[in-house]
Amino acid sequence: MFQKSEKKFMKRKRYNKKMFIFPLIVCGIGLIICFIVIRLFLDPLNPFGITGIIVLNLGTMLFFNALVKERYRLKLKLYFPLDMIFPAYRIVKDYDQLTSDLSSFKEVYSDFMNNVDSNKSNSRIQDYATQMLWHCIYLQKKRMEKLGVQIGLESSRLSYSLCPVRSTVYFDGRYNVNNVYEEIYAVRTFRHKNHNIKKVYNKEVAHYTFLSAKNVGKDEVVCPNCGSISSRSNLIDGCDFCGTKFTIEDLDNRVASFGFRRDFLVIEKKREAIKKVIYPWIFFIVMLSHAYIGFLVFFLRNSNPNLFLRFLSSLLVAAMFASVAFVPLIFSIWFIIPVVIFFNLCFKSLNNALYSKLVYRSKEEQDQENRMAQKVRKSDPLFSIQSFFGGVQNKLYAIHFADKKNQINAFCDLELSINLLEKYEKVVDIETVSLSMTSYRIEEGVQIATVTANLLLRKFEKNKIKDREERVELQLEKSEHCKTQAVCGPSILKCKKCGGNLSLLEGKICKFCGNELDMREHDWIITKYDSMDKWKNHQ
Repeated sequence: MFQKSEKKFMKRKRYNKKMFIFPLIVCGIGLIICFIVIRLFLDPLNPFGITGIIVLNLGTMLFFNALVKERYRLKLKLYFPLDMIFPAYRIVKDYDQLTSDLSSFKEVYSDFMNNVDSNKSNSRIQDYATQMLWHCIYLQKKRMEKLGVQIGLESSRLSYSLCPVRSTVYFDGRYNVNNVYEEIYAVRTFRHKNHNIKKVYNKEVAHYTFLSAKNVGKDEVVCPNCGSISSRSNLIDGCDFCGTKFTIEDLDNRVASFGFRRDFLVIEKKREAIKKVIYPWIFFIVMLSHAYIGFLVFFLRNSNPNLFLRFLSSLLVAAMFASVAFVPLIFSIWFIIPVVIFFNLCFKSLNNALYSKLVYRSKEEQDQENRMAQKVRKSDPLFSIQSFFGGVQNKLYAIHFADKKNQINAFCDLELSINLLEKYEKVVDIETVSLSMTSYRIEEGVQIATVTANLLLRKFEKNKIKDREERVELQLEKSEHCKTQAVCGPSILKCKKCGGNLSLLEGKICKFCGNELDMREHDWIITKYDSMDKWKNHQ
């Protein structure tokens, strides 16, 4: 089981004041416009006065939006009026071992990625991640340190739907595999030389794949190497059947893949929540406009020299103006309904037009996934396409963060050009937009799958983080006899020639005898790699 960090991870419990600077500037511009208009013209509702009120309202809405973002980042609840005009999602604390494990992993991961003093080769995150995931994180950390970039992660678990954490567990022949989707509000802050250079908001799900040894009795587990049943103590001393030694961490939960994704279910729930706040927003904007008009007109035209009394009386007038606006709004509700219906239709049309961009997996893509998964399961009954995608994601990330070919040759049986590695040399972060398996077949005892990946790359250039899109087509191969399984602990892979333990970080050549390991016998390897070079700017 995961353990909480020995030291308390520093969490900023203060509002980030920089978030409110722009909204306050907009409000200030609106106030200046209103001040000039009210002072120069008798009628504050002339075009210039209306413009000032609109700008003032816009600044107010931007201020509230920044406040909501900060409260979710700080894991604080929304109260009136924020919960009336914004979808108020429930913050969910850890409630079982799984949710505690999720929080622990994110804390250790954030500490490692954000701390310039973290020891890359001896980090606590090695106790949490599989060998493959650790390899990716290790390469990313090296890249970030080379470019002088750190990434801070702050997150809150939110309940967008009825089930904030969705989990599916199965046994793949070696490990218990747990695919987890956690509904989340996460803020990743990119820093360079102690200056924030970009913030990335992930507001849907974090996806994890957990691996652990399968328990078959009180103290008996399935050996992840040979599949025999033995006690935990025997496996730590060395399996009686295959001789493989494990640590306690090898047998407990490890994260095999991790990343943020778009999610169809969450998007649908958020859309429904937005519909519910349309009426409150109409009331809020109209009443806020009347309140501003009442306050500013009375305050600026009142000759009372006592500013405090002037301010209080202006607030009272503002409240009266807002109340006066409320009454006709109630009676005009039947006129508002058609507006809301029209908005919903426009929203639906826009959503359909941008469906492929808004939804992580469309209905068609899900059907394609199911068809391909069923096809693979004819030869590999325990196959999970989401776990498969998790492994592909790790390999793609490692390629983008690698500086040398030997860092990825354990799972890449192809000659990647130097130009390709140079093309990725400024990449510091990756998000998986979509993954899809387009074909699967078995030829001459080898499983062959093709995968299309759409990625969002973040490159550090000229002291800025620039977003790029990339489309990659892959061909992966694995032995027909190698059924669904994942490479987990550091002591799993053994050289068939000398019996020495092999590490993915050292490549596929045994350091003891020089024998080359054929990873097709253990895992999927990449045999073709084509980059489509979409490279569109997202400034």
